Amino acid sequence: MTNIGVLVGSLSQRSYSQKIANYLMSQHLSTTFVQVNFEILPLYNPDLEKEPLLEWQVFRSVIDQMDALLFITQEYNLSIPGGLKNAIDVLSVPSPKPHIAHKPALVITDSSGARGGANANIHIQQLLRYIGMNVMNDFITVGNVHEQFDSQDRLINEQVGAQLNGVLYPVKLTH
Repeated sequence: MTNIGVLVGSLSQRSYSQKIANYLMSQHLSTTFVQVNFEILPLYNPDLEKEPLLEWQVFRSVIDQMDALLFITQEYNLSIPGGLKNAIDVLSVPSPKPHIAHKPALVITDSSGARGGANANIHIQQLLRYIGMNVMNDFITVGNVHEQFDSQDRLINEQVGAQLNGVLYPVKLTH
């Protein structure tokens, strides 16, 4: 079975990025999704690598067990949220072995604007490629995200659902 680690950029449980993650995790039952929490990670400081912090060790260990990573995030100030960037920084250090080098990754961004977080999508893809991840070339953005869900947090836009489901087919993400 495929294990996909899910990193949601927003720390809010009511965020639209979390709603997208919940939707995807409910649609692909043949895949094991593990939402990886990074909110407790201390800011990355290379001086602490001699004896890495327990939080970093646990986080890296969980990521090591994943076959692929799915990043779902909103756009903050034309980029990605600081907490997600810090998590990527923690993972980028081979300590003692690489944690995400050559690991498949998919990026999905969202925003209340029509562009769906396109700037954040470009930024995170560039960052992940730089640190050696195998980022899928799919450019998935969900614009006007506040209009895509009903009051019970159900995705109501069938086109968005088809786009999300099509790109996350498990075989595609891990090969």
